[in-house]
Amino acid sequence: MTGILSADAAAPFAGQRVLLTGASGFLGGQIAQQALAAGVELHELGRRAGAAGASFHHADLTDFGAVARVVAEVCPDAVIHCAAPGVSYGAMDFAAMLAVAAGGTQTLYAACAALARPPAIVHVGSGFEYAASDLPVHEDAAIVPSASLYGAAKAAASTVAGGFATSLRIMLLRPFHIYGAGEAARRLGPMLIAQARAGERVVLTAGAQQRDFLHVDDAARCIWAGLALAGAADRPGLTVLNCGSGSAITLRHFIEQLGAALRHAGVTPDLALGELPYRAHEPMVSLPDITRLRATLDWRPRIALEQGIADLVQRELAR
Repeated sequence: MTGILSADAAAPFAGQRVLLTGASGFLGGQIAQQALAAGVELHELGRRAGAAGASFHHADLTDFGAVARVVAEVCPDAVIHCAAPGVSYGAMDFAAMLAVAAGGTQTLYAACAALARPPAIVHVGSGFEYAASDLPVHEDAAIVPSASLYGAAKAAASTVAGGFATSLRIMLLRPFHIYGAGEAARRLGPMLIAQARAGERVVLTAGAQQRDFLHVDDAARCIWAGLALAGAADRPGLTVLNCGSGSAITLRHFIEQLGAALRHAGVTPDLALGELPYRAHEPMVSLPDITRLRATLDWRPRIALEQGIADLVQRELAR
């Protein structure tokens, strides 16, 4: 887990019961750590336990009976639905991804709606739900996932969430490109660090792709801010917000910053920028329009890119 941790992020929920799915994942793990640091009574629902100190409830999201029993037992004040099937490419076939994403969301939200006091909910979507665009996309943009089964599964889950807008208070947040310590080994940062440490030549594209990089701690803070707003709503409804830093960064800049942090740590990477062709169907621009986010939530990113990358390098080299 990352060394950067906002202990005050979940403070409004101190002493409350919060049910979290996806706690064993990258973003879910940071959400859990922030919850525990703030004194939240955290309950995790899923097939794998996450943070030590939380109450873990083993249940498959597609098992309605098991999920309903957990939700009724915990009777949460709030729910963060962060489970994300298929994040690791090729880990699941598409039918299984849809069963968990759409079916699991329906199962969870139906159980929440059945409570005498339904909880406020944050539904974690993805920027990959949107159609490809050369400009930053706003929340009303077309939902046509481009060459991404993961994006299609997340879009299906978000559609199901919309079906509960008349019975639950739901904040749908769509993060774009989250980075930080604890990422999967195949992701750009950890992969590059591992190859550099091994003395391997790192073959890369020219890096002209534009991305919005948001540190995982800031992304988790945004989740808690969204949950607070959902909890303050006086009636059911669905609010949709993009989640991002608001800065367009090229992959080349991200890689060069990472290379500088590695050299500062005593590792000299052999970066072969421009020797790898761009992948077919890879979007050159993937950026959120966060105008609505800024106007709606009392939240701003705290972690500068240089600080986040330095922490990522330090943590990965210490593993």
